[in-house]
Amino acid sequence: MTTPDLRLVPALAEHVDVWMAMREEPLARRMLPLEPETREGLLERLREASGDVTDPNAKGFRWMVELDGRIIGTVAARDLSRVQGRVELGYMLSSAYVGRGLGTRAVAMALERLFSLPFLHRVWLGTSGHNLASQGLARKLGFTLEGVMRGHYVINGQREDQQVWGLLRPEWEARRAARASNVP
Repeated sequence: MTTPDLRLVPALAEHVDVWMAMREEPLARRMLPLEPETREGLLERLREASGDVTDPNAKGFRWMVELDGRIIGTVAARDLSRVQGRVELGYMLSSAYVGRGLGTRAVAMALERLFSLPFLHRVWLGTSGHNLASQGLARKLGFTLEGVMRGHYVINGQREDQQVWGLLRPEWEARRAARASNVP
């Protein structure tokens, strides 16, 4: 069995309709605190984010997740602080591709790119209290649960807790070194 060709590609305006459709899927609506967004608003977000981590003016990054030539998700890093050395990570896959380890692989690729930034010390992400798949992804990639913000999100009209997960550069580098030497 061959490994599917999974890549992160620069997010382009031509991806807006795929992204918009993913945001409307029932799974996304159940698991993510998505605020209403227009097509024009999503286009603006695509224009504002860079896919190039070497861009010195970037305030955030966005990539589309491509599997065997088809766009199946997105990974974004936002609110980049060069002074504080931190960025927030977010991700979404089309529901047809959830549960196959593809999100974990895509986020790991994004982490590789992000931690190539010499000033970056911390990557953090939030998950809803009931999103067990995202919590599993965070654990698999070495994130530590740092806290819970009670009633922080509204998802499907219900208040939800937000879990805050963090990954520090030394933790990422230790995991990377362990993988390189095949140490569990």
